[in-house]
Amino acid sequence: MLSIDRDLTRLFGVMGSIVSLVAFLPYGLAIWRGTVRPHLFTWLIWSVVTAIAAAGQFVAGAGPSAWCTAAIAATCFFVLVASVFRGERQQTTFDWLCLVAALSAIPLWILTNDPTLAICLVTLIELVGLAPTVRKTIRDPRSESLLYFALCVLKYALAILALPKWSVAVAFYPAVNIVASGAVCLLMVVRRRQVEAYSERSQ
Repeated sequence: MLSIDRDLTRLFGVMGSIVSLVAFLPYGLAIWRGTVRPHLFTWLIWSVVTAIAAAGQFVAGAGPSAWCTAAIAATCFFVLVASVFRGERQQTTFDWLCLVAALSAIPLWILTNDPTLAICLVTLIELVGLAPTVRKTIRDPRSESLLYFALCVLKYALAILALPKWSVAVAFYPAVNIVASGAVCLLMVVRRRQVEAYSERSQ
């Protein structure tokens, strides 16, 4: 376990919180304009999980990293509300299965007493919640914001740096989210190029 200077963790915690809130502004504007369509199921799962995770981090003394999680939870809730009115309207059987699987795992996560198992469960729930958005992005790569997910990579990196002590139990969740957000960015870039190439060939 590696201990980090408290002044640095506070700085990274503030920076991560600011990035989380700033990332929401262009994303929220894009939702309002209709250029981005967030998937309701993804943001419902993320709102519930992140809010519980933030509360748990505060109780467990995760320090400034909990500030980042709380800011992320707040923005997730705002996107959830926006997705009710201006989000993706198509929900497939796959999306419903992901929603049921994620929500069913939440009680198990809350009840577990093993910190490492708990973080693995919450990470799994987050990834299942991301699946409907991934499916939607494959079908329509411009229905999501590349800038937003790029900023997600940054905010989760800052959340790791804001941890007063590093261990697998506390660093695994943001680390996996860095990889997941980066993968979504890559998916958007690749699919947009494929769609553009197909459109050019069909003209």
